[in-house]
Amino acid sequence: MQKIKSKSFVLIIPLLIISGISFYIYNLIFSTLKFDPSKNKSSRETKYSYIVLSSENKILSKLSRKFEIDNSEYKIPLFIKHSFISSEDKRFFKHNGIDFKSISRALFQNIRSGFVKEGGSTITQQVARLLFLNNDLTFQRKIKEIFISLILEFRYNKNQILKLYLNNIYLGEGAYGVNEASQVYFGKLIEELTLSEIALIAGLAPAPSIYSPYQNLELAIQNRNKVLESMYLDGYISLINKNEAIKEKINLNYQKSDNYFEDKLLINFILDETDKRIENKNDYEFLIIKSSINKDWQERAQRISRYIEPKQIEFALLSIESNTGLIRTMVTSKNPSINEYNRVTSSIRPLGSTFKIIPYGAALIDGINLSDKFEDLPKCWVNYCPKNFADKYRGKITLIESFKSSSNIVPISITKKIGLKNIINLANSFGLGYKQAFEEFPSLAIGSYGDNLLNITNAYSAINNNGTIQSPSILEKIESFNNQSIWENKFISKKILDLKVNKKINKLLQKSVKEGSSKAAFIKGEKIYGKTGTSDGNKDLWFIGSIYNLTTGIWIGYDDNRDSQLSSANAAYLWKKFIAEIYKISIKK
Repeated sequence: MQKIKSKSFVLIIPLLIISGISFYIYNLIFSTLKFDPSKNKSSRETKYSYIVLSSENKILSKLSRKFEIDNSEYKIPLFIKHSFISSEDKRFFKHNGIDFKSISRALFQNIRSGFVKEGGSTITQQVARLLFLNNDLTFQRKIKEIFISLILEFRYNKNQILKLYLNNIYLGEGAYGVNEASQVYFGKLIEELTLSEIALIAGLAPAPSIYSPYQNLELAIQNRNKVLESMYLDGYISLINKNEAIKEKINLNYQKSDNYFEDKLLINFILDETDKRIENKNDYEFLIIKSSINKDWQERAQRISRYIEPKQIEFALLSIESNTGLIRTMVTSKNPSINEYNRVTSSIRPLGSTFKIIPYGAALIDGINLSDKFEDLPKCWVNYCPKNFADKYRGKITLIESFKSSSNIVPISITKKIGLKNIINLANSFGLGYKQAFEEFPSLAIGSYGDNLLNITNAYSAINNNGTIQSPSILEKIESFNNQSIWENKFISKKILDLKVNKKINKLLQKSVKEGSSKAAFIKGEKIYGKTGTSDGNKDLWFIGSIYNLTTGIWIGYDDNRDSQLSSANAAYLWKKFIAEIYKISIKK
């Protein structure tokens, strides 16, 4: 009886091992066959190639779309195709995913040289790593890679596998795919690349950080020349082609100031807005997108943002053309190429005293005059006892004096007199209170509730536009490749304030800058309408101001909501510095 049990146990062990291996292989096959390459998002996916232009028709960004895997008519340009095959996998069209001849040759070369000089991985194996695995040097990973490569060869044809490779290979500097590398290194669409540029990009594949032309141009050119030599020996290019490409001078994207623009977050915002305005983005292969961004203003604002200390504190700036709603400048961070968080649209922060235009506006609508007096003395509303800045109180003062000194007591008194619902309704008509819904608490009147920089700046822009609010937009028009119009901005507007009331609010804002709490924004000889704002602990520092037909909002603060040692005067001064630069106004330092 004991012998029978022992025999059964001996038989069960191999059966369990075989079952485990079978299940593992089945799971590997199933997941590979089920894989949808369109959902593999190493970066923002665009269904169309595009050129993004500034308002002055300067190029902000160019990017070719990824190669369509299932569209046989969407061909890979020959030089791109041949450069990668020649340098990465010469026998690509002859093997079935695993090239034992290449593996043997690489092994021999590595043993002879004493170090890893040559890799034996096929393009198919690299696709397996890119889409399913990692670069760990383990036996288990290599076995998986071989299995997945064989399955990929079964599921896709060679051109599809090559497209998967060219769409996903990492080529350094944040570029995933040949289309992004073309943009990053040369600011071009892939169809615009020269043979020399293509060979340089192909030469990045083995080690992008080592061969990056931004890190070591000489080494990148040496590797480019090796790719060109390989293409020549493989019969893909002529000797004349090779020699001309070697002689060609490499002009990197950063060397071409008209084309270089590093703010990927801003470009992605423009593209997201584009997607919302075209009915079916799959219908278009190429778009010319004219944004409303003024490239010169944008670059000046970005440079100004870097003056702010300490290093960790963040910054956002937005400029809106008041009579159109067009966004002329949008700075989302001090370093937008590194810190990809949109503080203009995504950051909801307490508005502080910038919100006070709402209760004062509601008071003026209700018939209260600028000369009417209110008590500016310490006061409690049930358990709520707000204080003025630095505990300064002025007794009985006019509406205009209370706004100028940024009293916290008076706006709450106004709210109690005319009702919180009137305040909320007016705020809503200005486009406020939708990011963080208002509740009927007295602290609402002094900006305890949050919104984003876009909405509060657009509210002030309406006051600068005689009480008419525009729908803000970063787009002017969208056209197809042959300049056929697809969409054009229709400038949607709505009248929300009577002209007399609007003039009175502007008087309050002008007094605040000229004589009051917003003096840091004052420019001699200029009419400026604006207001600072500060949340508890100086966590949020605001200034929103208008000059001419432009309204610009600035926010400064820490992302983790820490207290700061700065004041809203810093925001007001940076506003003044920006305005002085773009309009060439002389100011005292």
